Amino acid sequence: MSPSNSTSKSQTPTNYRTIGIIGCGNIGGRQAANFLAHGYSVYVYDINPDRMTELKSLGAHITHSCAEVGTCSEIIFTSLPTPTDVITAVLEDEHSLSQGLRPGSIYIDLTTNSPETILRLHKAMKELGVEMLDAPFNDCPEGAKSETGMGLAVLASGSKTTFEQVEPIFKLMADRVLYCGEIGRGTQCKLIHNAVNAVAVQAVGEGITLGLAEGIELQTIWDALRFGSFGQNAGDIHGLPHYWFSRRCDDLSQHPAFTVKLLHKDLRIALAMASQRNISVPQLSLAVKDYEEAEQRGWSDYSTTKLRCLQEERAGVIAKATLPVTSSSTQEQPQLNSKGT
Repeated sequence: MSPSNSTSKSQTPTNYRTIGIIGCGNIGGRQAANFLAHGYSVYVYDINPDRMTELKSLGAHITHSCAEVGTCSEIIFTSLPTPTDVITAVLEDEHSLSQGLRPGSIYIDLTTNSPETILRLHKAMKELGVEMLDAPFNDCPEGAKSETGMGLAVLASGSKTTFEQVEPIFKLMADRVLYCGEIGRGTQCKLIHNAVNAVAVQAVGEGITLGLAEGIELQTIWDALRFGSFGQNAGDIHGLPHYWFSRRCDDLSQHPAFTVKLLHKDLRIALAMASQRNISVPQLSLAVKDYEEAEQRGWSDYSTTKLRCLQEERAGVIAKATLPVTSSSTQEQPQLNSKGT
């Protein structure tokens, strides 16, 4: 895997190309606005017309189907919730992207997808004379801000030649651009990242609730974790005051960017990868069971942080306090002394 640093926003690629984006949610919508700000002509499609209207006010061209996006664009991104959504939009819908793609164009999937779906898409693109990359996106949690304000990393894979063609565009999208290898490797890296992060989140929940049950003050537990080596980033420790301690996770009106059902999907795919290799992943297996329980409780549309409520119930405590949100590069000293309730 070879990383490269992002260019600054003033360093716009000279080779302007027409960009299409299917799926204008948290990632797709922000990247569409980003490309427009850098002078690109952007065509968008989303099943929610309000999202397209917002982008139209910034200069985007609204389309009426995925096929129309393909007809109008040289580089097309999909950023959708699930593998099924991608297959429908790209291959199976009556007006799917494949109906409008032109030979020589480039298709890039930003979705956290399944490796099997990526290979199916890649085969279909090859038959159409279209180059494909998978490039899932590491978004920015509250506790670890992006240097450029866009994202932490793009994990791209596929033809190295095609990657190098669009690398200047990738560099506008995140702080780091990682080339992960042959098609599907980027998706596998993202799934592994999310699986590891999910396990780390479980460990943080166990540690904090154990400390509270022992009578240790919440500020002290948090400081012990965040100012040690683990706390530099693992488990999104710096974002805990924003997402968990504030109880934001209990409020659906806060519009979570990453939900229980989406991470559950990622973990199931990662677990399937391990199963195919006969690799034992007990922590991941346990994490999947907790996410299953969360969905059974009706928490599918809540933030992934909501899962920590299961561990709170097991320990008989609630992690609630007003604490400062800090970045991984800010080692400020604690100013509050709040207890878990």
